[in-house]
Amino acid sequence: MPYKINQAQFDSVTALGSADRSSHFVAKVADWQQLWAAKNNEGWLVPITSEGLEYFPVWPHPDYAQKIVNEHFPGHVAVEISLEDFLSHWLPTCEEDNVKIAVFPNKEWAFWVMEPRDLAKCLMDEASLYE
Repeated sequence: MPYKINQAQFDSVTALGSADRSSHFVAKVADWQQLWAAKNNEGWLVPITSEGLEYFPVWPHPDYAQKIVNEHFPGHVAVEISLEDFLSHWLPTCEEDNVKIAVFPNKEWAFWVMEPRDLAKCLMDEASLYE
C-alpha cells in the first residue's frame, strides 16, 4: 500500500525540477520498496523520442503515475512494481535492451533520464540507509 499524498503535495512535488523529482523518487522508492509504471492492453509504456531514445517512465506513487499518464498516454494504467523486482528484473532488462529510465515525468512530461545501472546504484545506496 502506498503512502498518502494530497493535492497540495501532488502539486508541489510535480512542480519540482527534474533533478529534485529524481531525488524524491529515489528516497520514496527506497523507503516504501515500491514504484509504478504504466501499461495498457498492448504492454508497458516505453515511448521513443524523435531522436530514437527509448525510455521506461517510472513514478514513486500511483497517483503521480496515473494522473500524469492520463494526460499524455490515455488508456494506460499505473501498475505497481516492487523494488526487488525492479532491481533484479526490470533494470537489467532495460540495460540489455538499451532502454533508459525516465525518472518521475511531470505534467509537462519533463523527466530525469538515467542509465538503468546508475539508477540501481542510487536505489541500493538509498535503501541501505533504511536497513
